Amino acid sequence: MKEGVKLTLIGMLVYYFFMSLFKEAFQLPTSATYLFIVLLVGGIGLLLACPFLNFLTIKCNFLTYLLMGTIFLGGITFLLKMFMIDFSIKEFVFNEMKLGTIQINEFNVSPLISISIMSFLTSFVTGIYKELDKK
Repeated sequence: MKEGVKLTLIGMLVYYFFMSLFKEAFQLPTSATYLFIVLLVGGIGLLLACPFLNFLTIKCNFLTYLLMGTIFLGGITFLLKMFMIDFSIKEFVFNEMKLGTIQINEFNVSPLISISIMSFLTSFVTGIYKELDKK
């Protein structure tokens, strides 16, 4: 129980961090109640990744948690986009970037790509935390 609450809270914080990092794409709810519900659903989705893997008789390690967490969080975020009040994901323009000799031209980022990147990064950071927290 204690580990589940801790992983849910960490998942909520990381989920919020990456959604607020992509401010152009994710419009978070202005109401504190709706924001808490969005974060709680995302945290619980990450919490359910390992029990679901165990149900499928797959060992829960970093790689399987990363894949299953990305799939769960992507699906949950897409459902929240459809049904949650005051939560939306918009298309935005990635401005061009020059890194020495490498140049990336500007392009449109669709909501599906934003969801995928945010889900992967959130699952990656929580997976690292989960592996480092093992006793």
